[in-house]
Amino acid sequence: MIRFVATDISVHPDLHGLPPSVLVGLGQLANNAAGLLVIVSGIGIAVSLIGLVLASFTGNQQLAERSKSSLGVSIAAVALLYIGIAAANYAGRLFS
Repeated sequence: MIRFVATDISVHPDLHGLPPSVLVGLGQLANNAAGLLVIVSGIGIAVSLIGLVLASFTGNQQLAERSKSSLGVSIAAVALLYIGIAAANYAGRLFS
C-alpha cells in the first residue's frame, strides 16, 4: 500500500521559456520535496503509534491522548499532501 502511494506521487510543472537544465532541476526538486514530506509524515505516524503502545503499557492517559491527536495530524498531513498533488496534476493536465 505504501509503495503504491509513494510511486503514485509525481509532480509535473509546466514552465515554458526556461533552460532545459533548470526545468529538470525544478522537476526533481518538486518530487523530492513531496517525497520528503511523505517521509516526515510517516515518521510522525510511527512515533505516534509507539506513543500509543507505551501509553497502553504504562496506563498513561495523557500520553495516549497526545499520541491519538498526533496520529490524526500525521494522517491528515499525508492526506492533504496527496490531495494537493492530485489537484496539481489534474490542473496541469487541464490547462495543457
